[in-house]
Amino acid sequence: MNALFSAEPLLYPSLSPATLGGIRILYGLLLLATLAAMLPHARRYFLSERWGGYGQRHAAVDAVQNPVVMPVLLAAWFAAAVALVTGRGVVVAALVNVILCRYFFIQMRWRGVLRGMGAPGFITYWLGAAVLLLEATRRFAPESQGLALLVLQVDFAFIMLSAGLYKFRAGYRQNEGMELGMVNPEWGYWSRFWSQVSPRSWWFRIFNQTAWGTEVVAGALMVVPATRFAGGMLILASFIFIATQIRLGFLCEMVMVCCLLFAYPGSVVDGWLAAVVPVAFAPSTPAPAPLRTLLAIVLWGYLLILPFARAGLAYNFYRKKALPGASQRLLEAYTNFWGLIIWRVFSVDITNFFIQIYEQGSEGSRRLLSSWGRGLRFRQVAESITVTSLFTTLKYYPGQPELFRERLLRYARTLASAPGSLLVFSYLRVGKQPERFVFAPVAEYVVDVARGSVTERVLDPSFSVHAPASTSPIHEGARPGTYAPARP
Repeated sequence: MNALFSAEPLLYPSLSPATLGGIRILYGLLLLATLAAMLPHARRYFLSERWGGYGQRHAAVDAVQNPVVMPVLLAAWFAAAVALVTGRGVVVAALVNVILCRYFFIQMRWRGVLRGMGAPGFITYWLGAAVLLLEATRRFAPESQGLALLVLQVDFAFIMLSAGLYKFRAGYRQNEGMELGMVNPEWGYWSRFWSQVSPRSWWFRIFNQTAWGTEVVAGALMVVPATRFAGGMLILASFIFIATQIRLGFLCEMVMVCCLLFAYPGSVVDGWLAAVVPVAFAPSTPAPAPLRTLLAIVLWGYLLILPFARAGLAYNFYRKKALPGASQRLLEAYTNFWGLIIWRVFSVDITNFFIQIYEQGSEGSRRLLSSWGRGLRFRQVAESITVTSLFTTLKYYPGQPELFRERLLRYARTLASAPGSLLVFSYLRVGKQPERFVFAPVAEYVVDVARGSVTERVLDPSFSVHAPASTSPIHEGARPGTYAPARP
């Protein structure tokens, strides 16, 4: 039991060289795997719609996401990942990676149907920023590395607390959560098996209650110096299980690496890493004193503002109110700059439906295009995120039908179909009967790409695709990028 508790100083945590190197190497390997998995889909993910990609057409987007620039950026990204693994030029490599992650996973969150690749993209960016901060402070401001690590630990704790509290409010407490994702063919590895299990099974009750409870408890533990390590290991263990059940790309493995930020020197995990990680760092060359002072000020400022920024997001979302005037604008500018979000991954409004895509010929016959979990395109987690995010627009922005139509047409243009054919997006709800799950089509969206039209067909009037789940706290936002409610 004593191994779970740290004897670190009250304020600043620390990492051994082996753990610091291990985090960098593991992140570099996962980044390489992520980029390799995305490479066959690069034309869709990294080009604007002008060239058949997912990015919204805009002068700034077209300047970056075009067939000339894209190969250069991808080559630089792969080179940065290799450098992080091999330990060569790591600060420069980490900076290049963060710039690219920032653009594609944060800035493009609201400008592309890929939605910044959702939670996997967000964690890739966050962990990349953590590696950059740790490597830069080790090299240029070693006296600030403890502060940098403290900021990262508290920030990660708030992410987990935010995710756990959202699950608590969004249905997990009422046993509306994990089971929907596990049976959903868009997300679950073993959907055929779990869909045969009764929705009332005690297994699902355990999964749901431990899902939100683990994140809340671990988040609280991670901000207390003596229990930081225990909180980190609790999250690590939970994501080992999630990785065996849910198709999330390399999100789970990235989160596990984030948990190594809590492996204090002398801990059992630190000992394991010391046995396998080669430690070879370039010597420290401290930056000029004014720059190091500025870095410390920024880190302290971020740490002190973080609770207030998180409280502002929660006020917008759960109280469904905007802050007064300039305060709301300042909150949105600050949180969007730093990429702060309420982590709503794997909640009922995302997992209680899935989409089947068909090509419909002129004679009315249909060919299934979306074989979830199979084939090159539809086993990629980014595709599940893209398609699901298209249709959550109906719930998140019911008063903005043109937003949904524009996004759906942009996506439909990337699907190869015969001339004269239509694309049919069948919306199936994941429902529960006393002893089994049911997948029932409730609406269809017929897209004529040539004419630029989208036609809705309601198949089950008792179910609204625009309404949030009964356990969900979501409301229509004023616009993408804010949790403040739309004005009535």
